[in-house]
Amino acid sequence: MHWLKKRLLEQAGKERQNLTLLLTGASIFFLGIGLVFYSEHFFFSSLKQELTALAGLAFATIGAILAATGYISLSVLRIFKIINDDKDQS
Repeated sequence: MHWLKKRLLEQAGKERQNLTLLLTGASIFFLGIGLVFYSEHFFFSSLKQELTALAGLAFATIGAILAATGYISLSVLRIFKIINDDKDQS
C-alpha cells in the first residue's frame, strides 16, 4: 500500500503533466464528437457512416478517460497531497 501512496503523491506534484493530460483528453473527446456529428450530417446511411461514427465514439471514449484522469490528478490528488503534508508536519 505504501507504494501506491508514494505513486499518487508523485503524480499530484506533476501539475504541468496533469494539465497536459486534461487538455489532450478534452481535445480528443471533442474530435470524436465532431466525427460523430460529421458522420450524422454529411454521409448518407451506409457502412461508411456507421464506421465513422464508431471511430468518433472510440475517440470520444478515450478522450473522456484521459480528461477524467487529468482532472482527477489535478483536483483530488492535490487535496490528497495537502492532507498528507498536514499529517507529516504534525
